[in-house]
Amino acid sequence: MGRRGSRYERQRTHTVRPRWTWIALLVLLAGLVVTAVGNLQGSGAWMTIGVAALVVGGALALYGGFFYDVQGGALTGQLKDAAEGSEHEFPDATTLRSEEEVKEDVHRRWLHDQ
Repeated sequence: MGRRGSRYERQRTHTVRPRWTWIALLVLLAGLVVTAVGNLQGSGAWMTIGVAALVVGGALALYGGFFYDVQGGALTGQLKDAAEGSEHEFPDATTLRSEEEVKEDVHRRWLHDQ
């Protein structure tokens, strides 16, 4: 979904959902902790639960766009996006844009200029 007159219309973009990336991070961390505790206790049941949480966290991370290299703003802005359930379109790594287009995008997205 690109803006009119932008190269986004011809280039592949990725959707990043901050709310889901934060949830995925928490689920992945919880899965890691449960897996480690299960390993230390020698409990196959806890390790299975932890690995299942890691798989679910990985699926959530894929849905949220966790694995795309996206520059974020301040933590408060990211938390605001997560609370609002915002979605952002970011260009693919192979996208070539002019310097003016990049500056315009930065001002619009991160500095909230119009």
